[in-house]
Amino acid sequence: MFEFLIIIVILNIAATIALWRRAARRPEKLKKKFLNLLWRSKPITPKHQPPPLLKKGAWGVGNEQLQFFSDFEDFANIVNWWLADPHVHQNGPWRLQELPKSELLALGLDSPTYGRRYAVFHNQVRLGEIEVKPDWKYSIQNPRVTVHVELDWVRLLAAGTIRGFLTDIALHISEYHPGTLEYLQTNQQIDLATMDVLWETQEISEFGLENEPGYGRIEVQLNGLASFYLDRRQAFRNQVAKTGGPESGGDNAKR
Repeated sequence: MFEFLIIIVILNIAATIALWRRAARRPEKLKKKFLNLLWRSKPITPKHQPPPLLKKGAWGVGNEQLQFFSDFEDFANIVNWWLADPHVHQNGPWRLQELPKSELLALGLDSPTYGRRYAVFHNQVRLGEIEVKPDWKYSIQNPRVTVHVELDWVRLLAAGTIRGFLTDIALHISEYHPGTLEYLQTNQQIDLATMDVLWETQEISEFGLENEPGYGRIEVQLNGLASFYLDRRQAFRNQVAKTGGPESGGDNAKR
């Protein structure tokens, strides 16, 4: 009987230690105010800070960069027009806000690389950043761009919410519709990035170490022709010229 009690005590101790370890590995508890701003607040009203115009002839600035900067002047407004369209998202929580620096970090090379940068908000919380740059030989006839998206706190949102935002961005910078190669490639890149987030929470290295717990960070790089964005930009400008401001996307929000 005594030996049986000892076994029970040992098992209880082992279970308690396991629970302590699991509790110690949980991410830090987030404040209720932060969670309310993320989940239950209303979308921000973006306050864009466009970067200064690029100077022709400056190091790293060619005709491609100048044309791109002109073409993508309205990118944040066009994407937000789509994200706020009740016909598409019922006034969804995502918004972009342009940032004042044009030199890229994630898409930067050894020499200065210029493009446009945007903060990404889910309701009132800034979750990450987007960089957009023109590809080599970018032109109005060949508006191919590369986009890098980084989002934090992604495990606090539904997978469909994250995926929906990424596909909305893909729609504006690529031929993202069924039957195209870009549609297949984009879905694959987004799915792989999502699986990476899940894997990192469970991975154990060859040294027996587990990753530190966290709320998840996702990075996706997409590439394509921004034809849809340029078409919607013209519709957006026509609407502004006609009414003084954009209305819901309506028929223009549909391909």
